Amino acid sequence: MRIFRRQLIYVRVHQDHFIARVVGGGRTIRRQCHALGNRAGPIKDFSNIRPPLKAIFSELMPGFSLVKPWGILHFDPVEYPVTKEELAGFQKAAMRSGVSFCFSLHVGAAA
Repeated sequence: MRIFRRQLIYVRVHQDHFIARVVGGGRTIRRQCHALGNRAGPIKDFSNIRPPLKAIFSELMPGFSLVKPWGILHFDPVEYPVTKEELAGFQKAAMRSGVSFCFSLHVGAAA
């Protein structure tokens, strides 16, 4: 039954946009987020990031489900360097945008 199945949404964070898809699905979407590109330092206010994430989650999860999806946010330190405080802020913003739990994947740069 589809209404009891939990989906996993994979979101790749780039410097000015998100690329997202449901794991196991064939559809990928891209959404601009100007709040990501305007960095003069660490992001303190995640209120500008929540609306694009909410739009991504609602577009990828059409229909009715009794369980919220889980999310994976993937950051590449070369393309989008992120601090530990920002990782926590992104997780909180994602959970307030429509996922019940969010994993943050921060792949280290090769030496």
